[in-house]
This record gives sequence, C-alpha cells and structure tokens, in this order.
Amino acid sequence: MTDYTQPVNEGDIKKAKTFYDIICWGGLLIVLLPVGIANLILGYLLGDSPCTLCWGQRQQMAYIGVVALFMVRYGFKPKYLATMLVMAAVGLYSSFRHLGNHAARDVGQGFGLDIFGIHTQMWAEIVFWCVVMLFGLATFLAPRFDALIAEMRGRPWRPLTTFYKIAFGIVAFIIASNSFQAAWSTGLPPNWGQGDPWRFSWDRKYITYSADSWEGMWAGINFLGRRDVKDPDLAYKPNAKKLGITWNHNAAEAPIALNGSLTVSNTREIKGIDAKLNTLQKIRGEYVVTSKYDFWFLNDDLTPSIHAAMDPWFSANVLDLVGVTPYGEDAYVLMGMNKSILRVRKNPEADDVQGWANFTAGRDQVEAVGGKGRARIDTTRAKMFYVHSSATDGKYIFTATVPDNKDKKTFVISKALMADWTLSGEFKPAAALKDGRSLGELYVTGMVYEDSKLYAVSKNFNVLVVIDIATETVTEAWGLPADFTDIRGLVKTGDTFEILDGNRIVTLTK
Repeated sequence: MTDYTQPVNEGDIKKAKTFYDIICWGGLLIVLLPVGIANLILGYLLGDSPCTLCWGQRQQMAYIGVVALFMVRYGFKPKYLATMLVMAAVGLYSSFRHLGNHAARDVGQGFGLDIFGIHTQMWAEIVFWCVVMLFGLATFLAPRFDALIAEMRGRPWRPLTTFYKIAFGIVAFIIASNSFQAAWSTGLPPNWGQGDPWRFSWDRKYITYSADSWEGMWAGINFLGRRDVKDPDLAYKPNAKKLGITWNHNAAEAPIALNGSLTVSNTREIKGIDAKLNTLQKIRGEYVVTSKYDFWFLNDDLTPSIHAAMDPWFSANVLDLVGVTPYGEDAYVLMGMNKSILRVRKNPEADDVQGWANFTAGRDQVEAVGGKGRARIDTTRAKMFYVHSSATDGKYIFTATVPDNKDKKTFVISKALMADWTLSGEFKPAAALKDGRSLGELYVTGMVYEDSKLYAVSKNFNVLVVIDIATETVTEAWGLPADFTDIRGLVKTGDTFEILDGNRIVTLTK
C-alpha cells in the first residue's frame, strides 16, 4: 500500500518518467502499426481503400494515440485516461459491428486484405482490446499519482526529449497521411466513402465519391438492427400488431389462385388441456400437441396421456415450440420457433435426475435422445426469420419462414440433414401469383411431408398450398373456410387433412 504521508523522492520521480515513456510508446505504436501499416502499406502500396467502418476505426485508434501523447506532454490527468478508455469502447463497438458482418463466413472469406491470415476488421478488434489491457496494465504499474504531478516540477508541460520529438513527428506524419488519403479517395464532406469501396488509385479517373451512406442515417437508432424481429404470432401470444399484420381469412383473396376448397367433415374438442395449443401433428398413430414449452401426447379420446415441459434455456435455447416431427423409430423432434430442436423419447422409466436439465415437467415420462438432445439449425436465406412449422421425410427436416415486422415478402423453405442438423438446402418457391402479390403474405403455421411434396397451411388467407420439392414450385392451393381464425398445425391422411383451430381438431376433405 502506498504511504502518501511520505514525501515524493527521486526514486518516485524516476518511476514517473518511466511511466510516461511507456505511455509514449503505447501512443506511438497504436498509430505507427495498425494505422500506419493500413495507410502506407495496405493503402498506397497494395491499393486497399477503407470502407466507412474502417475509417471510423482508424480515427478511433488515432484519437487514442494522440491523447496518450497529450498525457506525455501535459502530464497525467484522469480525463486523458478516461478519453482513451471511451475511445477504446467506441472502437470495440464499431470493430465488433464490422466483424459481425463477416465472422460467420466460410474459411478464407472476409473483407479487404489480411495480415497473417486475419482480416483488418479482426485486427481492429484485437488492437482495441490491447489498448484496454495495456493501458490498464500501465495504470496498474504506475507509481504513486502525486509523483506523476511532482515530476512536472510546477511546469505547465513536460519537456520534449529526443524520443518524444520523434514519436510526435511520426504520429503527426501518419495522421496527416491518413487525412490526405481520406480526402483523395473518399472526398470532402458530405462524402464519406462506400460500404464496399473501390481500390485505391493515384489516377483520379478511378476515384468515385459517394454520400449515399447518409441515407437513412437519422431514421432512428436500433441497437438490434436487422435482428429486431418481433416474435411470431402464437396461439397463446397473439402478436399481429407488433408484426404489422392484419389477418385476412378469406381464401379467395390469397396471393395465389385456388384449385378448389376443403370442406369440414368433423370437429372434435381436445379435453383436459387449458393452455392454448400452438401446433398439431399425428405421429405413429398418436396426436401430439404443444403450447409454448409444454407438449402432450393424446389418447384416442383426445385426452392427455403424457404431459411434459422443456426448459427452453438449457444448453442450446429452444424457444416456443412450433412443430413436432418423428425421429427414428420411437423418438420425436420438437422444433422451436428459432430453428433450434430438442430430441425426445417417451420412457415410463425415465431418470428424473438425468432429465432435470432438459425438462421442467414429465421427467419420469420422457427423456432426451442423443446426449443433451439439442441442436441448432443454421440457415442462410432464413437467418433473419422465425418459423412456425416443421416437417420431415425421415432424412431431412424442413421449415418454412413466417413474415415479420422487417420482411413481409420473402418466403423460404429450408432443409437440414437430421444426421448432423446441418443446412442442406434452401429455396424460395416459385408460384403463379396474382399481380403484385408474394408468397411472403402467407403465414404458414403447419406443414407435413408426403411423396416429395410439402403441404403447408397458412393462418393468413386460410389456404393450404402444395410445394413440389424437386421443382421448388407451388403446384396447388386449396381454400379453407373463413370461419377458422386461428389455424395451427397440419395432419394429412390421404385426401383428408386435420388442423387445430383453438383447441379443436378440425377434419377437412377435398
């Protein structure tokens, strides 16, 4: 512990000088290495031209370096250290934002040039973490703070040594060079470059200035960006208002022409379940229904035979259940709206202790299959969408996207190999659409596979569409009665279909 009752001695003054030397080295190196190499070598020699985010990260590094030299010249002040940490925080955010655009790409893919196999946006992240660590370490090893003030010996600034003069000169040159490069390749305000910039050139005919990035800049701040996708509309949690959807249950107004209509032949109530049910499937002759994190197996009289509930947050999070499909000879795949799955099997002798992590109810009746039983399906075209259905052909599992507050035109079918839960294909089905309409208007809440076709039922417009997987085309569309306002789930037996509407199983025939 430092005893501040003792006077500052020459040893403390010597430590203070060393501290300022370390700070000078830090300020010099952060400008000389990442900023200098990017400007002089990658820029002028290799033709790399920064994008808007790259320019921002260079500026933040330069600010940190300059503030460090301010501390060397004018002495230690808390505001200098605070400014460096704030700039490091801003830099970490912007580099993480930049890195997030490219981190999940295939090996070798990236943005711009790379150094030692690491692209510049990742180097920015590394540099800013180094700033936090090294300046934190320098402060931790600093001498007593009153020695840093005493070393000034009452002067308004510290004298410049030869090393300081060289460091200041190098930093000034690199910042001036970056300013020139910015003015030359990006232009003066309001121009600020491109997201995908042109290669740097000394020939002005290859230089293009752009101010397009200002468009939408002040439209509003949303830290989730494209990921601000509202939850889908669920039976137990209607969400049409936040999704910006107005339900239309008139099949004649669907975006696709109808081949005919389905008529009701029977309606049966599900008994003994108070929760609003969200999906329906019939697997190996037995109905399975779900609501949020709960799932039930039903007897022939539509009363529950087994009830269980999963823990959504354990390991891979599996959010609200929207589909159930068969898995192997005796198991099931529970599909979450976020395209994560839980594999389960009925077992009247299930181990309560083993089931504790996965299940909050029914641990003596069901068990996970395949270790923890969980997996995630990573998609590409469907990445920014939730799903509300699943189907399987025994080898692949299929999902269909639902429209949301960000996109009401795109409709994507994804399939993943159930052997490893890896994406195997995606497509946007073609269809004979009415003028100005799109399949993205459908809200598919139930799906089933049969004979190389997907049968998908939509709550919006009350239609059942048939999608040929081989041709990736909608081949048929059938209307359902407008009386049903909350269609969920789908079962197919020959030309007979069953859906949920409320907690009723409705049988429909062609």
